[in-house]
Amino acid sequence: MKLFLLIYVLAGPTLAGILMTVALAARMSNSVMMWLIAAGFLIAIPVAWFVARAIENATGKKA
Repeated sequence: MKLFLLIYVLAGPTLAGILMTVALAARMSNSVMMWLIAAGFLIAIPVAWFVARAIENATGKKA
């Protein structure tokens, strides 16, 4: 769980920032941009979960 949270803390803002940059480049409205930022944080949950599991399986340790 600690590894998952650590990865989420890094992945959430990263994915939200990527989607915000896309929204800014496409000149989308503020409301659409906010939805994309929220989606970035939500998409980061399964990403962090799978990355944490892959690291745990590769190292053979539970953090």
